[in-house]
Amino acid sequence: MQWWNPEKPQLQEYHINLKKCGPMVLDALIKIKNEMDSKLMFRHSCWEGIYGSCAMNIDRCNGLTCLTKIESGTNTTITLLPHMFVIKDLVVDMTYFYNQYKSKEPWLKRKNPHVHGKEIIEQEG
Repeated sequence: MQWWNPEKPQLQEYHINLKKCGPMVLDALIKIKNEMDSKLMFRHSCWEGIYGSCAMNIDRCNGLTCLTKIESGTNTTITLLPHMFVIKDLVVDMTYFYNQYKSKEPWLKRKNPHVHGKEIIEQEG
């Protein structure tokens, strides 16, 4: 695993027993943080249903750590996402992403303003 610190960038190797860990890369990262290196920093919000924050480069492919399975008996290389500014370790600066997200406004918008105290029927069946 490559993790970054402005004072001391480095590659670090960890050995995980997959029989004592979940099958996904995120499971391994959590195990490393909980049992081997409590200072390791990375993002994940998958358990809250917010996918994308756990994205990393896994074996030279960008992907989500919560959806990428570790194959037993193989080495898995985890590095930073390319073309992203790094804050620390495996945490990248998401400012540009959030600005783009906000500019696209990918959420539902009401045509008429909400009348306070009145029931709103979202879908008629």
